[in-house]
Amino acid sequence: MASLASHANVWETCLQLLHRQGYHLKVELSDEEDEYALDAWLAEKDGFTFWGDNPIELLGLVAVYEDVQPEEDQAYWWSRKTLRERPWLREQLMDEALAAQDARVAELAMRRERSPEVWEAGIRAAFETLGDEVSVASDLRVPRKDLRRILEDPRLADLRD
Repeated sequence: MASLASHANVWETCLQLLHRQGYHLKVELSDEEDEYALDAWLAEKDGFTFWGDNPIELLGLVAVYEDVQPEEDQAYWWSRKTLRERPWLREQLMDEALAAQDARVAELAMRRERSPEVWEAGIRAAFETLGDEVSVASDLRVPRKDLRRILEDPRLADLRD
């Protein structure tokens, strides 16, 4: 479990931190008739304006500014410290995450082969505790498509929707 997660209960902390750092803050309300529109959260300081969909994003954008410390608001100032060599960090992290996910799926399959009763009991316990496919897949940290494949096992037929 994460020590801190992106959630609305962190917004006030982010806003107060930005305020203490001397940013002028404001929010622009979205059109209430547009169900997909988001309020815009803004922070302004030293001629720079930062715009996020929520205070957590806003704090992240300000962190980029604080790290780069540009002297003026020029195009793409935020990328000045971004390395251009490949592989990019984002790609590396995604590759690692996919490999870890594949390993978890393979481990579940191996458990099924080694000890089918224990494997079945674990899947059933997850459904009893969490109740639905989305929560169980999240708890097992496997994609839902792989969980659905697991549920094709005849021993788990009663767990299918």
